[in-house]
Amino acid sequence: MISPLEIWASPEPTAARIDTLTRRDQLRETGHEARLGDIDLLADLGVDGVRYPVLWEKTAPLESREADFSWAAPRLERLRARGVTPIVTLLHHGSGPDDTSLLDPAFPERFARYARAVAERFPWIERWTPINEPLTTARFSTLYGHWYPNFVDDQRSFGRAVVNQARAIVRAMREIRRVNPAAQLMLTEDLQAFHAGAEHAAYAEHLCERSFLSVEILMGRIVPGHAMWRYLTHECAVAAGELAWLADRATPPDVMGWNYYPHSERALLDRGGRHCCDVSAVFVRPEGISPRPLLRAAYERLGLPMAIAEVHLDGGEGERCRWMAQRWHDVQALRAEGIPLVALGAWAAFGMVDWRSLLRSSEGWREDGIFTLSPADRQPARSAVADLVERLARGQAPPEYQPGWWERRERLERAAAMVAP
Repeated sequence: MISPLEIWASPEPTAARIDTLTRRDQLRETGHEARLGDIDLLADLGVDGVRYPVLWEKTAPLESREADFSWAAPRLERLRARGVTPIVTLLHHGSGPDDTSLLDPAFPERFARYARAVAERFPWIERWTPINEPLTTARFSTLYGHWYPNFVDDQRSFGRAVVNQARAIVRAMREIRRVNPAAQLMLTEDLQAFHAGAEHAAYAEHLCERSFLSVEILMGRIVPGHAMWRYLTHECAVAAGELAWLADRATPPDVMGWNYYPHSERALLDRGGRHCCDVSAVFVRPEGISPRPLLRAAYERLGLPMAIAEVHLDGGEGERCRWMAQRWHDVQALRAEGIPLVALGAWAAFGMVDWRSLLRSSEGWREDGIFTLSPADRQPARSAVADLVERLARGQAPPEYQPGWWERRERLERAAAMVAP
């Protein structure tokens, strides 16, 4: 029997190193960092859980000093007092303090020491996401050049970032479970899909296999014969012994949290020869997009309990509600099939800033979330999404909403301009 569906509501907590000189801190930029009262706004929704940050870079930026929990403690204790379960995140698109990085050989052990310190300070916490979206963070940092160390198509650095984060999670959970043996691991990752014609089918298959890398490496599945084994050991120069170490210490997630956005599905359009154009599938697929077949396939492959851990898009209140309601219907339909989707997580509770550019440009592009994005000295206002989340938390079905931009035919008109030579 599948347990009752949990509803979560969580702030966007990214603390990313964009380049050698620039860091972005969404807790500060959304004002949430300064407002203890935000915790009551979340609890008042009646939700079951909150993914909440106790970030390494902010809590223990200098290894020579003890971690400072003066910000995290009152917030976690307030969640506990209000009967809301915190799911603690230690690294959210970050790369650690300034004197380490995803490529540092010492990164896993240092991160594990920090995890142990957090667990000792909060021994009652049972749910943990040590590193959010490790595969996505590695891709953005070493393949696409978006974030530090800003490498482009550097396969060796990509392999090192993936393995370092996997080792860090394994070591961190070992230390956390020494403090609290009941501690559970929730891994989060982008729920990806790649649509391609025959010309690029092999590449699409590779990308699909790669999309499961962060979870399967923790499950101990990356062994000789696995599709990613040769890629990691040959193209990424990862030592076979490192993969064997991870396989021997398999640390499968207790819950696999998938994050699904309108641009998570990609279309690889032929440009002639070996080249393809990677665009959002929502703009070129008349039939639209849906996470249902992706979640179904993920469960068949992994056999893990799952959650849709982040539900948000950049749009008006009505469209944000529509997106949330559709994901609720997706979860209910799959649960009816017997697939253990255990939670639905409303995201960006207090908004987001500059995610349109993946934090690379300081444009001040503002997105509201469950509540409005507000200055640090002003209480956020409820949006229609807050009313919907509260309704779902009471176990009620969502009302009907008007179709969103991702469903309307005019979205397809953008495709010609996007793929023009």
